[in-house]
Amino acid sequence: MEVSIDKISEEIKEKGVVSINNLLNKKELEDILYFIKKPQKGSSQSYYPTNFRQYLTKFLKLDFKKINNSLYLKRIANKLNFKKISEISFGSKAELQMIDCYHNKQSSRQILSWHNDIGIYDNQNPKALKNFYEAADATFTKNSSSSARGIKFFIYLTDVKSDNGSLAVIPYSAKIVKCICKLILSKKIDPVSFWSLKNLRDLVAQKSVQSLLSDQIQEEKILKFLQYTKFIENDTPDTSEFDFNLKKGGAVIFDELSVHRGSAPSKTDRIVLRFIYKKIK
Repeated sequence: MEVSIDKISEEIKEKGVVSINNLLNKKELEDILYFIKKPQKGSSQSYYPTNFRQYLTKFLKLDFKKINNSLYLKRIANKLNFKKISEISFGSKAELQMIDCYHNKQSSRQILSWHNDIGIYDNQNPKALKNFYEAADATFTKNSSSSARGIKFFIYLTDVKSDNGSLAVIPYSAKIVKCICKLILSKKIDPVSFWSLKNLRDLVAQKSVQSLLSDQIQEEKILKFLQYTKFIENDTPDTSEFDFNLKKGGAVIFDELSVHRGSAPSKTDRIVLRFIYKKIK
């Protein structure tokens, strides 16, 4: 690892994101690429067990390869101090909640548009509102395993760049999203839609909201967020300014509350490995 644990953690605490070249060495890359099966995101094959119950399930199914591969991935995480980075970033204890690895086929479509993972998608939809309040309560009140906030270690197993599958993250946006959630939970602002960057920026641009945010965030960071996200108002609402262009083995580590998007894998397929750590009491 090129950067110290403390420096990585401080970058995540402050900006919500940091990138690292050559996080995995050549042998680790070769080993992982040998045993992964290139599943689609969200399929059962993309996940690796992380706790006793999941290991037991794999054992009863005699899936010893998956167990061994998971243990290998956890050894890498331990060697690279993922848990310690997460705990310093949170300022609290953390635990590994998920490991997955998946494959995006070459495509001209964005993998993800600009969004945050906890925001209300449609405030006119009762189910969307219910999902938000449950996630926000788990995140900011209970710190439960269903929290929407984690530290995500997003490791590339293929080369990526701006026009080919790179991840982009808006600096300081995690602080903004966190405060918006708390303001809605405390009923200081109404539960409006803010999943998309466009809706979030429109909300933050309101002077009354900025006044409330400034009680918890430096005004300079609020203005930086508005400056950084001005591109969303353009005819083509995208930018490559915040893309992380990395060779395979490189990683983006970020607070999941950050605003992010994945560019289209327009030139080659993309394969990523993810570790997610959640805050615990």
